[in-house]
Amino acid sequence: MNGSQTNRKSTDDVGGHRDGGHLRKGWQRLRSLVRRGIGHAGPDRDAMLLIVKSVIAATAGWLIANNLLGAPSATFAPFTALLMVQATISQSLDQSARYAGAMVVGVVLAGLVTPLLGAATLTFALLMLVALVLGRWRRLGAQGPQVGVAALFAYSSFTQSGNSLSSFVQLGSIAGLVLLGCVLGVLTNLLVVPPMRYRSAEYGIESVAHTLCDLTTDVSDGLREGVPSAEDAAEWRHRADQLPEIVTQARSSVEHAAETTRFNPRRLLFSQKPSFDGHRSSVNALERAVEQLRSAMRGLTYAAEADDPQEQQHEFARDFGALLREVAGAARAAGDVHGNDNHDELDRLGEATENARERYRALVARTEDRQLDRPDQWPVYGALQTDAQRLVEEFVQAYDNLAELMRGTGSPTGGEGATAEGGPAGR
Repeated sequence: MNGSQTNRKSTDDVGGHRDGGHLRKGWQRLRSLVRRGIGHAGPDRDAMLLIVKSVIAATAGWLIANNLLGAPSATFAPFTALLMVQATISQSLDQSARYAGAMVVGVVLAGLVTPLLGAATLTFALLMLVALVLGRWRRLGAQGPQVGVAALFAYSSFTQSGNSLSSFVQLGSIAGLVLLGCVLGVLTNLLVVPPMRYRSAEYGIESVAHTLCDLTTDVSDGLREGVPSAEDAAEWRHRADQLPEIVTQARSSVEHAAETTRFNPRRLLFSQKPSFDGHRSSVNALERAVEQLRSAMRGLTYAAEADDPQEQQHEFARDFGALLREVAGAARAAGDVHGNDNHDELDRLGEATENARERYRALVARTEDRQLDRPDQWPVYGALQTDAQRLVEEFVQAYDNLAELMRGTGSPTGGEGATAEGGPAGR
């Protein structure tokens, strides 16, 4: 009996330690997310701003609808405002128009069908059928199902109201509150730290570079103890998979800035036409680095899922983490090189790539006579070493391309002018 109680207590202690560990890790991740959101532009800051703006829009909707107007269905205004705060202003405008249209169609439909046929089960079924069919109208897009939602609420107001006049007043109130929520959502998105607000080409590139730098730094810190846990590796992979979208936004920012400059009369004041070749070269380099990093994160996921890693595999992970720390510096430096006058930033990029190359050599030297992958498994560590080589090469090539642009020798070649072993060509 005592042995059973002891075993049960031991199991409870283990479970308690595990729960405490999960809580600590969750708290650390939250702190890291807030730090990244405050520190620089990127998906974490965008998510934080979206939450703050949603709270502002919903609160404003509730105060106006409930406290100021005293509307009986006041929740429609904050609910709508909450939905209308989108990632971009154009999305807010588009979704607001579609949502308002869908809700008005549903309310009007209920206002026509219910008084005509009376409140009955058959009337409700017919109303839902027509509303859902109308909701398939492609112009309503993703807001099409809201036709049925609006019709349902409108039908409910008819059945609960004592007379037709008050029912129509209630329907008008709902439609007005929906429109109020749409306006509040769009205005909040427009006035409170507007998304994509005059974002320059530099802003987009720095967003990619800093996000990439943060991820590689976090992975480097996580590999100090060796092969990571499956949970940590999965989180890093998830963050890496978000990077291509940020690269796409950065590229759009660069091309938009270039197009805007073409039609800007102020360009006549400059003796030399503004060039965005450096911006494009930086985006291209960061995009290729992102793909290599995503591949590396997949490899770390496989390594973390393997059973019982040995000390030599932990050593490889620590060396890999040290290399990623130098890659983080290269990513940050690459994000700061935009034009022909960024010579100091280019020097920092050159120094960072040289450090990363040295780390790669150390990684190769340590693994030269070791068998890290079992013959019966996919070569996880061999693939990680290849990813490390390609990752370093991308930044070495970025240095060469940007240096060539600064020398004024034309467009970057984008070729295989450098390797992680040989270093930047012509340095």
